[in-house]
Amino acid sequence: MSLERDLFGADQAADEKVRILVADHDPISRHVLTSVLRRSPHLEVAGSVNDQQQLHQWPLDRVDVVVLASAPRDNVTDLVRQLESRKVRVLLVGTAWSKRRLDAAFAAGATGCLVKNIQVAGLSAAIRAVASGHTVLSPELRVLYAQRTPAASSAHPAGSEQLLRTLTSREQEVLRSLAGGMSTAETAAQLHVSPATVKSHVSHVLTKLGARNRLEAVLLFQRSDGLDTETVPGHLTAMVG
Repeated sequence: MSLERDLFGADQAADEKVRILVADHDPISRHVLTSVLRRSPHLEVAGSVNDQQQLHQWPLDRVDVVVLASAPRDNVTDLVRQLESRKVRVLLVGTAWSKRRLDAAFAAGATGCLVKNIQVAGLSAAIRAVASGHTVLSPELRVLYAQRTPAASSAHPAGSEQLLRTLTSREQEVLRSLAGGMSTAETAAQLHVSPATVKSHVSHVLTKLGARNRLEAVLLFQRSDGLDTETVPGHLTAMVG
């Protein structure tokens, strides 16, 4: 079974194209990345820009996802926040990732972080997943979240379960839905509440679990609740954000 089908189902492989913009300050890398993405029948490349340009100069009209290259010393958090405020999803691709960089990226509003050498099929699937409301993370980067959250690190394995029991039943429902692959909007619809209410519950969950971001909370929940964190085989691990 293909990664596209695993992520989107057999009936969704031919969905309308996702419109993307490539942003990278390295002209060679920008050219290569754009050329690779143009090969995907599921993507429409709106163009490419030097990410050092002012944001108002970016051709963001009808763009669904910005694929933003991130070098180890780059500070792209402000840029991610600006794009997120414009309702544009951001997928970061880079090298030499650290947990600190991942935390900062997700806190700023990025919806995915990938190792830059990902194959074209995986990158295309990641972009489509991000456009569909998922958060994506390369499997190589999951090891950075393998350690328990600070609140659970000094406890025995049951510590995570004890933390989860501090959550209200509704908070557990929200976290279970997110861990099971639902977006914020889908979770809100299922629980008959507003997306803002879901986000409020998530905020309380992060505080109680001592998690830095939603991804860390979901991974902690999956480990403690016995869920399969390898729900997406191949090049990606995908969780709904």
